[in-house]
Amino acid sequence: MTAVTALEHDLRVVLPRLSVQARAIVDALLLSGGSIGSATRVAERLGLPSRFALGRMLRRQGLPGLRELAAWVSLLDWVILTEHSQAPLFAIATHARRNPAVCYRTVKRLTGLTWAQLKGRGSRWVLRQFIARCRAIRTGRRAPAIGRHGLATVNRSATSLPAW
Repeated sequence: MTAVTALEHDLRVVLPRLSVQARAIVDALLLSGGSIGSATRVAERLGLPSRFALGRMLRRQGLPGLRELAAWVSLLDWVILTEHSQAPLFAIATHARRNPAVCYRTVKRLTGLTWAQLKGRGSRWVLRQFIARCRAIRTGRRAPAIGRHGLATVNRSATSLPAW
């Protein structure tokens, strides 16, 4: 099973009830390595009136916005590729004609971990973090806080409104 096929299978298992449009976006992201163009252009191709309608549709499906979704798909793809080929992120990024520094920052932004720490946790851990992010969107909760050791649980006291 190739890395894309394995990732596609994993995402179909954890996101079984996506609409045809949302599934098309996820599949396109998988096939393209995480880049399918601007939200405006994707919305036009799907027949949606605007990028805002695209964002609302993705939220209703329990998915993050297009840019964040693309980053998660890329990250999952990178980790699976590294697990199968032992290739460093720098090589994966340059082969995909991406700026390696941006890829390393994407890892840190999404997970709170460095690439070396993330590799140690593996693709299953990244997939669990993506699922947690989607659950937070689906339930309308704030996204889990990202700490030194990756995603943490939401602090209940931090989610309440301040008493002004």
